[in-house]
Amino acid sequence: MAANVNADAFVPQIWDTQVIRVLHDNLYARKVCKAVPAIRAKGAGDTVYFNGLATPTVAAYTGSITYSALVSSQVALLIDQQNYVAFEVTDIENQMANVDLQGSQASEAAYQLQKAADTYIFGSATAPAVVDAGTTLAADASCDSATALSTVSGFSRVLSEKGVRDGNKWIMIPPWLAEKLDLAGVKFSINEGINGTGGMAWAKYRGMDVYECNYLYNSGTDAAPVTTVIAGSYNAIVYEDVLMKSRAMEREASFGVGVSSLHVFGAKVIKPTELVKRICTWADETAI
Repeated sequence: MAANVNADAFVPQIWDTQVIRVLHDNLYARKVCKAVPAIRAKGAGDTVYFNGLATPTVAAYTGSITYSALVSSQVALLIDQQNYVAFEVTDIENQMANVDLQGSQASEAAYQLQKAADTYIFGSATAPAVVDAGTTLAADASCDSATALSTVSGFSRVLSEKGVRDGNKWIMIPPWLAEKLDLAGVKFSINEGINGTGGMAWAKYRGMDVYECNYLYNSGTDAAPVTTVIAGSYNAIVYEDVLMKSRAMEREASFGVGVSSLHVFGAKVIKPTELVKRICTWADETAI
């Protein structure tokens, strides 16, 4: 006879470890939103504040000095987004003997939470990064390997003009544009300028960390994408999230155990001048 097991004690332990690890490691928002509030959010409806200082005023010296008060500035971020995942484990003893099955399901759940948060920030016509970008570059209506390098380089130039230094720049591009850059590197023998950096960053180019992202806003189709590419500084967008609850509950209508988790978050563009967007339309290759 099999020994009795405590399902309620077992399932949350595996679930919590997997969800927190996968969600935080693979969330693009956590890669490009570096500002962290002094006091972290505890749940939905909380408002967290990011502290800053007002810029001092430069005045011509005429023999006397007037001191202005150095007033601190605060940016308020409302934690107003809530998403959850829930699934049922029908044979808990079998799941305990095969932890990988439970872990893979938790990883898939974490991926869906990640996708929902990233899509909210970057992946729709109403996404904060799309709506609030301070600079809109001229669209590349026929983006191929011949135009990809100049298209991407333009982001770095504009960010430099806004005072963003190399090493504090990032750009998110779709996989199809990464392919165009690869082809351009082969065509013009400049691959030495695009080197993999490991992790999620696909490359570093002209002082920008280049991230290959599937969640950017695409107003076209999968076959003919029209993607809003986003670039900015690591302080342009603030983001805060909380994994509120992970729980296991016995299901009344079956012998299974229901596992669920709640993810709450908020995001806001606080430096629109340090955020740039450009609509890029995929084009077939003619020279390669």
